[in-house]
Amino acid sequence: MPEITLKNIKELIQPSIGEDFEIIENNQKLLTAPGEHYGSIMLAVDLTIKKIKSETKESLNLVAKMIPASDMLRDFFDVQVTFKKEISAYLDAIPALISFQKECGVSEDKILDIFPKCYGARINLNNNNGAVNDDAAIILENLKIQGFVTGDRFVGLNLEEAEFIVQDLARFHAVPIAMQVLNKDQFNKKVLPCTVKNGCFDKVPEEVGKAFYNSLFDGVKQVPELLPLQSKIEKLVEEGLQDLINRLPVNPLFGTIVHSDYWLSNTMLLHDINGKPIKNKIVDLQIMNYGSCLRDLVFFLFTSVVNEALDENYEKLINLYFKSFMANLKDYHLPNINEYTYEEFIKEMDFIGPKEFYHCGFMLKPIMTEKGKVESFENFQSSDWCRTDLLGEAHKRKLKSLVFSYQKRGWL
Repeated sequence: MPEITLKNIKELIQPSIGEDFEIIENNQKLLTAPGEHYGSIMLAVDLTIKKIKSETKESLNLVAKMIPASDMLRDFFDVQVTFKKEISAYLDAIPALISFQKECGVSEDKILDIFPKCYGARINLNNNNGAVNDDAAIILENLKIQGFVTGDRFVGLNLEEAEFIVQDLARFHAVPIAMQVLNKDQFNKKVLPCTVKNGCFDKVPEEVGKAFYNSLFDGVKQVPELLPLQSKIEKLVEEGLQDLINRLPVNPLFGTIVHSDYWLSNTMLLHDINGKPIKNKIVDLQIMNYGSCLRDLVFFLFTSVVNEALDENYEKLINLYFKSFMANLKDYHLPNINEYTYEEFIKEMDFIGPKEFYHCGFMLKPIMTEKGKVESFENFQSSDWCRTDLLGEAHKRKLKSLVFSYQKRGWL
């Protein structure tokens, strides 16, 4: 594929660095391999800058997030909408939520520090007038250089990691709920724009839709224990499809900003020397929307946690989420805080859970695609998603775990 290069970097990072500098070293390289990140190209950008007045030097380890190289993936991910949404999230929504927290006197340890620092963003080189093009970029701090890592998608996160993350997820969900009650004007102006509807499944070629469908039910047919449940699985898939097409109004108690694709590859953990998680960062904000917070929780748990850890600790994890959710909401003294009972929470979980099966089941195809099977960013075509050789035993194990977990919850 042609070399991908980030142009005009100085103008991009000036909002964060100021104008008093020059770039004296600029090294760029691809950060992710094909098959590991479909929705964007990620470049590691290592800069050395020199402050003009003081002549001091500083190293900056950054990441440039750019649109996919493949035209098919650009259409599939609706980059003309989603890239603008992600810029809005980093430059407007997150700062607004943090300012709201500070205005409310929230303690420093609860401030939303769970997103990477953004140094600047653009949709093109034409002063952001016109369409998103090859020069679009979002510049973020390089979390990998700091020691942050994503989990192994074929293994999943362990219990301690999952416990750490669900508490951050609860905090992320609670703040917008409070802001839309206490400062609705700013919420509508600064936060809601990053949730505008984008195309996705409506842009999927028919053959790709069939491939995703077949990946689920071919998997069912290859796992003998799942065959007796096939009709129930088909019913749950149909329910999920109808929910996607005709979303019911969001429960006002749990309506908030949701990530919509929150699994282990979209969160990065920092561990101490003993392997204990001590910091978490949420990434890839391009398809955020307004919905029930339980959608993120269900999708995360059933796609990203080690199968055995989830099976043995499901109640513990959702209890921990609820406890953190309430601890954060109580900081804002909401007039309806007494309506947030555990009974209402479980009722919402049981309502949302079955509807997320379609999301979880179909996303197991890209999540469990065998490493090394996708060879090119630029030439990726819809037919690549139709290949039957992309999935292996890991997909079958995860699908089996998903179905039995749903059966255990009474959602199947």
